[in-house]
Amino acid sequence: MKKFILSVALLLATTTAFAQRTETAKTQTQQTAQKGTEQDRLFVMKALEGGNAEIKKGALARSKSKNTEIVKYGDMMENDHHSVNGKLKQAAQQRGYKVSDQLTAEAQKMYSTLDKMEGEAFDREFVNQMIADHRQAIELFKQQAANGTDQELKTLATNALPTLETHLREIERLQATMNNRKN
Repeated sequence: MKKFILSVALLLATTTAFAQRTETAKTQTQQTAQKGTEQDRLFVMKALEGGNAEIKKGALARSKSKNTEIVKYGDMMENDHHSVNGKLKQAAQQRGYKVSDQLTAEAQKMYSTLDKMEGEAFDREFVNQMIADHRQAIELFKQQAANGTDQELKTLATNALPTLETHLREIERLQATMNNRKN
């Protein structure tokens, strides 16, 4: 009888310890998933915010610039970023993320600066903003492609990178052309 009681006590102790380890492992897995989910959510939010700004600035360039290359670039900004934003909005909706088409305060300030300018001053500021914006976007998308936890969002980031890199190369080419005309 003593052996039976000792066996039951040992079994209960082992089962309790196993249950505690299992619960700890579950908690750690949930915390890791939540962290990943937050990283993915922040990517979607920042990418949409950047895309919204590019769309608005692109429309502004099309209406204000007299430089046909800037106008074409603005059109490309509207079309390409509208396409990526559509995919991001769909991903956000599927994941229950709340999104907005409103510009952030900083993006609105940059937009307002551009909107007040005319002619060559507008073109130069537009080019400078596009270079800065695209460098930042490329870094954001590279980080998501490398470190995101949501495979669909990693794929979206990976697939969008070539377009963003093309935008950067093109606007840097336009900047060089403008600088050559100035000299």
